[in-house]
Amino acid sequence: MKTPMTITGRMVLLGFLAFFGVVFAANGALVYFALDSWPGLSTESAYEQGRDYNRTLANADVQNALGWTSDAILSADQDRYLFRVHLMDAKGMPVDGMQISATFRRPVGAENIVSITLPEIGNGEYRSPVSLPFGGRWYVYVEAGTGETVRYRMRYEVIANP
Repeated sequence: MKTPMTITGRMVLLGFLAFFGVVFAANGALVYFALDSWPGLSTESAYEQGRDYNRTLANADVQNALGWTSDAILSADQDRYLFRVHLMDAKGMPVDGMQISATFRRPVGAENIVSITLPEIGNGEYRSPVSLPFGGRWYVYVEAGTGETVRYRMRYEVIANP
């Protein structure tokens, strides 16, 4: 017959240390990967943007007074994408003669930023091919203006199908 195993103080101590060692190792790994993957910053100049917030609101009021509207489309074009913006004034007439730039960013992280300039095609349409590093969701920040003056800003969300 087998003798029953007795639990000693040493066994309880080793089991206690092993249990909490696994818990601390798991928590340490989770903290390491959380801090290493994304810093949580969405902008590098938060102070300046906060300080200039009233100017941002005033610019938004000026843009709203224009009454301009736009739509943006990202479509697949062989091995790259084609990004189009159509800009209309308050009366629904096309807005021509603008210099339009677009900046593509991922929702999380700032390592993949793609900026393009959209030449005017005519009738309020601007378009340009764009090479995105991979598919998925992208935010597109569009600015339209003349010279150094930006008159219209808009953010779009597009899906790039690989």
